[in-house]
Amino acid sequence: MGKAKGKAPHVRNGTANKGATKIQAEETPQKILEGLFDLQWHSYIALGVFVGVYLKCTSASIPSGDAGDFIMAAQHFGVAHPPGYPLYVTAGYLWMNLLPFGNPAFKLNVLTSFIGGLAAFIVYLTAYKITNFIPSAVFASGVFGFSHLIWFHSVGAEIFSLNNLFCGLLLYWVVRFQQADVTHRARVAMEASFLSGLSMCNQHTSGLFIGVIGAWMFMSLLKDKAITMQQFLQTGAAFAVALTPYIQLPVSAYFAHAPSTWGDHRTLAGIIKHVAREEYGTFRLTADDTVSGDLFGNMATYTSDLVHELTNVTLALCVLCVATAWYFPKIRTIVYVYVANMFVYIMFFCNQANIDHSRELMKGVLERFWMQSNIPVSILAGCGIWCVYTPIKEKCNSLGTVLYYALGVGALAMAAYQIKNNYTICDMSKNYIMRDYGRKLLDAMPANSVLLVEGDMPSLTSRYLRYCENYRPDVDVVDQELIGFAWYKPMHKHNFKQYIFPYDREVYFKDVLARKGDQYAFSYNFQSVFDVHTRAGIPLYIYPFMKHGDESYKEHYDLLPTNMVYEVRHKQMAYTVDQFLDKAYQQDYNFNENMAYCDGTLYPVRSWEYVIAESCGHTAFFPPEHAHRMITVGNAYTDPKNHPTLVNIYKLYKRAHDTLTITEEDGTKTRNLFAPDHNKNFGVICYLIYNNLANINKDEAGKFAKVMVEQWEVYFNRSGKQDTDGLMRVINDVYNRYPDIKSNRKYLM
Repeated sequence: MGKAKGKAPHVRNGTANKGATKIQAEETPQKILEGLFDLQWHSYIALGVFVGVYLKCTSASIPSGDAGDFIMAAQHFGVAHPPGYPLYVTAGYLWMNLLPFGNPAFKLNVLTSFIGGLAAFIVYLTAYKITNFIPSAVFASGVFGFSHLIWFHSVGAEIFSLNNLFCGLLLYWVVRFQQADVTHRARVAMEASFLSGLSMCNQHTSGLFIGVIGAWMFMSLLKDKAITMQQFLQTGAAFAVALTPYIQLPVSAYFAHAPSTWGDHRTLAGIIKHVAREEYGTFRLTADDTVSGDLFGNMATYTSDLVHELTNVTLALCVLCVATAWYFPKIRTIVYVYVANMFVYIMFFCNQANIDHSRELMKGVLERFWMQSNIPVSILAGCGIWCVYTPIKEKCNSLGTVLYYALGVGALAMAAYQIKNNYTICDMSKNYIMRDYGRKLLDAMPANSVLLVEGDMPSLTSRYLRYCENYRPDVDVVDQELIGFAWYKPMHKHNFKQYIFPYDREVYFKDVLARKGDQYAFSYNFQSVFDVHTRAGIPLYIYPFMKHGDESYKEHYDLLPTNMVYEVRHKQMAYTVDQFLDKAYQQDYNFNENMAYCDGTLYPVRSWEYVIAESCGHTAFFPPEHAHRMITVGNAYTDPKNHPTLVNIYKLYKRAHDTLTITEEDGTKTRNLFAPDHNKNFGVICYLIYNNLANINKDEAGKFAKVMVEQWEVYFNRSGKQDTDGLMRVINDVYNRYPDIKSNRKYLM
């Protein structure tokens, strides 16, 4: 008789049970990971180094960029700006509820640092899996992970580190696919498809890698007849299943009621519009229609940044690897797939990125998207080291060991070089500039008021503090940009205590007369916003300026600088210049040095920190310059009765100047932490006083003439501009009248 089907034979010594235990042990998560990633002892060291360094440098509070948007979305399970980034937001939401310490920003920053460390670690594993050569892995991951761009954007709440991780994993799966047995490649392709779907739940630029890698894998499988129709359908299903994080969008819209959500996702059309980035332009970097993609300009910027970020050595090794790959069958196909990825990504992105290159900040926005292409460059550079080592070892084996250690030391030296150059500027552990900036902004507001903000940083920092740290809950913060979207009122009206939507109309539009027919009934401009709040007695303030193009309010309202913000005041309640000066003297200009540090030594010129620091320097000069404009109306400054007013304006200028001027410890150099135009304006008010006193009191006039000359000389030296206003003629007249000023003049630089 045959044995019963499915019944195991009796084994006295328990061998079968031992085998079952062994199988279970092999299927533990650690074993699975070691099987997927070929983890070695040195791999764990690399992982510890990258994660440890990134955590050490993690931003202590809200960082710059889009971090505020992501933190608010994760804190309240809202939806971030298009395409929503549901995977990052959902992971952040879970993480922030699990981590028992830290402010909301710090919590998400820590998660991002972990992810960033994993991304650099994957670069290490990929280079090692290709070459089985530790110096290659050390070099590739060291130049990549410790480059300024990668490091800086891995220690704050941004989605770029997660994109780096997924793109690195896709490149790693290229190696797994190429090195796998033909019969197993369909399964590897299915795994890559699942990773691709997940990556599309974060940053869509990964789709350019997915397209190249997916096409290569599919063609390889067809060529080898290594995929069935069932496997093909399963691969597609894996991609579709990985897109399920997008369920977060409608779930948030119906249940979260987040105060920071972007878009209306209660309908399929709203979801598609958001995911497709229609409000930005699906295949554009920004919503700015006035700037088009500049292929050659963007490529020049990329090449310059590539050398700056990864060094000439890295670029040379990358070129060497590509040039010699044909002679190394082990890496040939992998190298060519990587090159194809780089080519498609760089060409497409450079052609579509509509960025204004004349602004340093916009270059900083653009360079963030070079991180993705820097991954294969770094890995290929690591392979370039192997390409140097292999033929030398084959021809002269005795040199192999010496060369191995020499290249290892060189790789470590390159990593150390990157750390030395970038550690100070990437250590955000004590960077509170965005938090301090937001607090200063909200502290300038009176109780139960409304602040209309324009621009990402003012909006994100103030709304983060308001909705995540409950700072100044009595102030409604309204984004001038967002009120122009039809979804803003239905999705956000429940967030406001003071802000009134004018006449129950739905959407802001700067020129309501341009809307015909029924559309007019749903539009409002700032004239109507100011009207309803003035009638309701609700204090209304603007920062840093009004939305460009809307001048509807100017006939009836003034914007008066007060602290950091502008008070909206009806002209029927206008201040006299002396009333305004009395109010201005009560304001606090005690900006700390970090907030006014705009010389490029503490923060990169292309960073938002630099821009914010510079803007704080501007703010202190707004009240004296406003009073300056008031006194020049109708040449009122020529009236002797207004001389005390001119002197008070001078004192206000001097206070702003002295607050934002730092003298070095040795006393030999003075640094102005504000734009040079303010030196010029300060000199102008001195000129008006000097001109009025010149024929009355020569000695008193000379005091103001001396300050005028100093300020204008500083202006010319700092700005590098030519004299088009006749300032030098006035200076020469002063020199002729006061020879001692010419002989004792000094520069306040």
